[in-house]
Amino acid sequence: MEKRDELLAILANPSLTKGARTLRRVEMAAELLGFTKVRVANLFALPSHATGEIAVLGAEEDGWLTARELLEPSLQTAHGILLAYGATAPTGAARLHFGHQVEWLHGLIAARQLPSWHVGDGPRHPSRWQRWTYRAHPGVPFTDALRSSFVPVHADLVGTPR
Repeated sequence: MEKRDELLAILANPSLTKGARTLRRVEMAAELLGFTKVRVANLFALPSHATGEIAVLGAEEDGWLTARELLEPSLQTAHGILLAYGATAPTGAARLHFGHQVEWLHGLIAARQLPSWHVGDGPRHPSRWQRWTYRAHPGVPFTDALRSSFVPVHADLVGTPR
């Protein structure tokens, strides 16, 4: 497999912890997809313990706009995108902001014509990859199942999560 430079993994928002397990999974994905480096960016800028908290934290537009300022430069240097921000949209007012953010993101990815992937049937978070691979590829070791679970995404055809 030809090695590519930088994979940009787009997660939901920063964690209040170091997120070591998530980062290890993202690094594994980069290696399996043939990238030599990985960078993480977030769809929403404010940190939380769990993504469910975005429903409250993301009710106002500020955290979404700040994330754009951080995301855009990363998109300019990336050679591929891993959509891993989660398969479920936040609730309440944050849902509308989330939808606009995903639309904005996919527009930039399409404009740059960056190869993009997600795991399984949507942009599931790395903490959910093993659950997906266990169901989709029973009895297959995680690394092999994950390698088989990357799905190319065409940014102009992707909708927002449920």
